[in-house]
Amino acid sequence: MGSQSKPLILVKKPKPQAVVRDWISELPDAVLCHILSFLPTKLAVRTSILSSRWKNIWASVLNLDFDDEYNPWIERDDSFSMFVDHVLSFRDSADIHKFRLRCSGVEDFSRIDGWIRTAIDLNAVEFDLRVHSNGQIFELPQSFFMSKTLVVLKLNSDCLRYVPPKSGCFPSLKFLHVTDYYPHYESMEKFFSCCPVLEDLTIDGVVEHDADVYISAPELKTLRISLSGEDFSPQNTFSINAPKLEKLDVMEDRLSNYIVKNAKSLVKAIVNLYSHDSCLHCDFSKLSSVLLAGISNVKYLSLSAHSLKACSVPAFDNLSELKLVLHNCYDWELLTELLKRSPNLEYLVLEHNEGACSIYSEDEEYSEDEEYSAEYFDHEWNTPETVPVCLSTHLKSITIRGFKGDSDEMEAAKYLLEKGKVLNKVTIYAGDLLCRREELDKELELIQRGSRTCRVEFF
Repeated sequence: MGSQSKPLILVKKPKPQAVVRDWISELPDAVLCHILSFLPTKLAVRTSILSSRWKNIWASVLNLDFDDEYNPWIERDDSFSMFVDHVLSFRDSADIHKFRLRCSGVEDFSRIDGWIRTAIDLNAVEFDLRVHSNGQIFELPQSFFMSKTLVVLKLNSDCLRYVPPKSGCFPSLKFLHVTDYYPHYESMEKFFSCCPVLEDLTIDGVVEHDADVYISAPELKTLRISLSGEDFSPQNTFSINAPKLEKLDVMEDRLSNYIVKNAKSLVKAIVNLYSHDSCLHCDFSKLSSVLLAGISNVKYLSLSAHSLKACSVPAFDNLSELKLVLHNCYDWELLTELLKRSPNLEYLVLEHNEGACSIYSEDEEYSEDEEYSAEYFDHEWNTPETVPVCLSTHLKSITIRGFKGDSDEMEAAKYLLEKGKVLNKVTIYAGDLLCRREELDKELELIQRGSRTCRVEFF
């Protein structure tokens, strides 16, 4: 027999593996540094192990971001401080743009002082410092106040004291945000008065002591004050002298005494007194009158306050936009008075807030069952004796949010639709409706409108 031929086996040659090109590493140093600038510094430093190309890129990043991620349940060591020292030692004299330091576990304030001095020497433009301690006071170094490059400054602390030099401070600082817990007000006042070109100031935190704070800033355009605290009483006074101030935003659980001087440039004001206890204080009516009188020149006003009385409303001759937040304790008289006192009003927003209100002050004892919802308070609509000028001549748009369809709400909506001679649009957003949607649609359609061009949209 002839020998059998072996079967032919075809073997495929393996395809050569595609070489994966490292496009990122080929980017210019400036681009890589920009990418790393969005990372915390400890992560940026870790990129040095990727390859020799990345070994020293992190040392040229313009933003430094340090956070000790303090945990009171973990024993402290010196590793964070040593890391910050190590990173700063690589900077030599290379400038930085942003320096962010958050540390609550560093007890040696001399180390923090040194880091701040180094950041200032490196001509930082933005500076974000958060430092907390257990009773120690940390005084910022004098060189900090003398920085010629700082433009943006954020401070968050319960231990800082500000002792600036008498002259030459912060020649470039335009944005300042101070979050302070139980601050030393005399120290803060000195701080605020040494910023000659400051344009934007935010003050927030928790307070407990009565204080008189004077804010004088010739270039200030925006001021935000947001404070809370158990003992924050109306004896606190904020005197504001800012002739170029355009926007004022006040949010407090208890209203302070606001004296606003030189407010001719003020265009926009937001007032949010979010605690019902605020209006139960004996001086609330007087303090609210003083505050509203100080901002009566505005063109835009957002007002949220429990049980604010109509007698507190001054003349708002320039007001063209009004947002009024109605809490469960609201009184329609406040709205009608605002309409009367705002002859040039063009845009009106009414927003219902469903948070429960109490008729007791915080000094009195009451249970949760004694907090009252909207049904407890009297919301009866009383038609004004005279039609406000704005309804006849200027009011173009009305927006109502949280509409339930109560009889008083329907009466108010009917009045506005009937008397609004130049209304173009009324938009109603339903809340927890008390009746069927179809019934409300029908009732709204039957209202005779003062403006033939007005359209009503119900969502």
